Amino acid sequence: MENNSTIWQQLAYLEQKVNQNHQQLQELNQKLDQLIEHQNESPKAAVDTIEYNFEQLKIETLEGTLNIGLTPHQDLPFEQLDLPEESDEEVLTPMEQQIHNQLLPYIRKDLPKLFNQYVDDQEIDIDSKQKIVLIQEIQDQLPKRIKEHTSNLQQNGRMIIDRDQVPALINHIKKEINQGVQIYLEKLKENHNES
Repeated sequence: MENNSTIWQQLAYLEQKVNQNHQQLQELNQKLDQLIEHQNESPKAAVDTIEYNFEQLKIETLEGTLNIGLTPHQDLPFEQLDLPEESDEEVLTPMEQQIHNQLLPYIRKDLPKLFNQYVDDQEIDIDSKQKIVLIQEIQDQLPKRIKEHTSNLQQNGRMIIDRDQVPALINHIKKEINQGVQIYLEKLKENHNES
């Protein structure tokens, strides 16, 4: 009789263990379903503008493999790639914002006129879409360029430029933009003449 009761106890214990395992399995299935649902709902990785200055390179022979951003041995499919959301926009100080606001009209109004004049003087063949893209690129890069110039004028994290020096800095950036456009157009003309 005692043997029967031990068997029943063992059966009850095994039944309890089976129920616990079954409950754990259900919880894992729910977690798996949640992870799959979360993965399906999460936004896919998107890459915005990537800027390369190929006109500055002279390549004779190009061989090998170029891996940008991921190592070749990484077994992570792109669908599972989750990139942190970072803003590409530069946060400008009030003085930098003032410089930016003073340069925008120049880029939007004066630069296209200078651009057209230079294109006409040098007889460069460029369509209006290329002009628009180039001017938009310059406008998009402007906050970064301003940051670079003002960071050179800082000491111990504090700006060492007076308000009287702002016009000189603005003129310097304008000259830099003009030179960049001129160099770009000269390279474009050289490439067009070579082909």
